[in-house]
Amino acid sequence: MVRFRTLGCWPLTGAVESEAQTLPEIIEEMLVSTTSERQGRVIDRDQAGSMELKKRQGYF
Repeated sequence: MVRFRTLGCWPLTGAVESEAQTLPEIIEEMLVSTTSERQGRVIDRDQAGSMELKKRQGYF
């Protein structure tokens, strides 16, 4: 099973593998996670300056 770290992440952020079945289990996974939410962002893998380009294009 997979989940996304924050609401609204799909399709901008990669999914995280998860075995959690309940809210307390999800919270525990997040507390012990060694990866940040930013590490899975697709937009951060684009060319240099892509955030500024996307702002000009109206994404933000």
